[in-house]
Amino acid sequence: MQIAKLRSGIFIALEQLMVHLQRAQNTLTRLGKSVADKHRSLQEALRERENALRNLLASSRVAIVVTNSDRRFVAANPKALDLFGISEKNLPKFTIDAFLPLGQILDFERNGPPFLRGEERRGRCNIRRLDGSLRIAEYTFVANFAPGRDLSSFREISLEKAQ
Repeated sequence: MQIAKLRSGIFIALEQLMVHLQRAQNTLTRLGKSVADKHRSLQEALRERENALRNLLASSRVAIVVTNSDRRFVAANPKALDLFGISEKNLPKFTIDAFLPLGQILDFERNGPPFLRGEERRGRCNIRRLDGSLRIAEYTFVANFAPGRDLSSFREISLEKAQ
């Protein structure tokens, strides 16, 4: 009789354990689906940003450069290549610091206040081209335009003043 009660108790405990395990499995399945969906939506958002960047580089009337977190050039449109006096082939060899005097634009040095994603800063800067000539430009700097990527646009004004 006691063995029957013991078996019955064990059977009830196993049924409860199975219910808890099934709930845990269902929760893990939902979490896994949620993580997969989140990853998928982040990948889609990243692709959209990259496409927007490609379109911006192709259609912009101003010089645009994209830099990584080390301030190294990642991409530039033809106007930017001309402004900085470099070729697309040599672009990845340079950081933007090679063309801007130290401390001129705090945004590029990250010594100023922290940036918010998409935060925009504007101003004027001197650009020292590879050939040594100086260009003056108005810049717009957008921090973290895409993950790990900053976007800068430059409108040259030194030519306008010369005319």
